[in-house]
Amino acid sequence: MGYRELLKKYILHLQITAGDHFIESETAEPVLSDRDLGELKTLAAEIHRGTYDRADRTRAENYNARLRILMNQHGLSAEALAALCHIEVGIVNCWRTSPRSARYQPITEAQFACVERAVLNWLESTSD
Repeated sequence: MGYRELLKKYILHLQITAGDHFIESETAEPVLSDRDLGELKTLAAEIHRGTYDRADRTRAENYNARLRILMNQHGLSAEALAALCHIEVGIVNCWRTSPRSARYQPITEAQFACVERAVLNWLESTSD
């Protein structure tokens, strides 16, 4: 694996676990040059566009990763998302768990679309 792919995986890992990739975060002392920031922003954009998909990932696993990112971006807990979507918390937890877990459940494209609609409706209702 090249460094570019490794960096993309790490950026995705940060987005999933911390809810942000921190590329544009201000620091007391600049560590990254403008060129470095540009390269990292390009990688983050590639990830956002879905170009990080590898042949060994299924579409379902991709939707599970997208679900985790969506939840982190909007600060939603499993309980909050379950309430928004009118589903059981256990289902959300199964979608969020590692694919290696016995509890793992892939989320389908249709289920993910419903979740996105519910989150969008929630965002629109809270912006009023």
